Amino acid sequence: MSPREKFPGLSYAGKVAFITGGGSGIGQETALTLADLGADVAILDWTSGAAAETAKQVKRLGRKAIALDGDAGDEKTVVEAFAATRAQLGEIDVAVACAGVLGTGGPVFETSVADFEQVMGVNVRGSFLVVREAAKTMRKRKQGAIVLLSSLDGLQAEHGMFSYCVSKGALLNLARAAALDLARDRVTVNCVCPSVTYTPLLAGRLATLPNGDEVLASYADRHPLGRVLTPRDIASAIAFVASPIANGITGAAIPVDAGIGATWDNFRTPSWIKNDP
Repeated sequence: MSPREKFPGLSYAGKVAFITGGGSGIGQETALTLADLGADVAILDWTSGAAAETAKQVKRLGRKAIALDGDAGDEKTVVEAFAATRAQLGEIDVAVACAGVLGTGGPVFETSVADFEQVMGVNVRGSFLVVREAAKTMRKRKQGAIVLLSSLDGLQAEHGMFSYCVSKGALLNLARAAALDLARDRVTVNCVCPSVTYTPLLAGRLATLPNGDEVLASYADRHPLGRVLTPRDIASAIAFVASPIANGITGAAIPVDAGIGATWDNFRTPSWIKNDP
């Protein structure tokens, strides 16, 4: 048995992180949280100017950052983004796939092929590309951590969100399969699975509803902690599982759900059943 080493603490000093979807919401807070902890950060986002804004905030924290514009589901974009990160910041220690879309929503019998393919393309293909490109260099260095952003809708399912639920469920086995492929190279791969999180995307959707405040309050009430989650709640879990503190965890699905996964009482009758003739 080797001598005990001092507990290292949660630090990313000297580390480089690559984050897709880092221009807003959970991805942005993850970039800032890792920068708080000492990391230099590369941000990829498909919204014009969003990655640059996050990069500015990272630099204000005293860390290096680069902004990359493009679709995380496009192979050429991701390959070039990884190359640019290595060239400008150095070898990547942590890769986080936060880019994701909800799609138009709806039950399986109303889901179009176009919607299904777009959701799978961003959420699943985009995550696969992050894992593949990160693994290529992490294997050589025999170290690294990869984190995918799944959802509570990946661990369970939600009526009326067919494409999204399928994509988030796929990420669980993507992480497990990759974790096994990379385990002897000492590269970890894990999923973090949030429940309802108050991001700009959710705020925008609620703003289109006449009763958006009531809907948000109902989300909070259904969670045992009595609130919806914040991007920092999720970023904190990502920071933990991607750190050396958690290097004994791989192939795991880690729920960050304000306790809702502990209860069965969260189902409501689908609207299409109420409206059937």
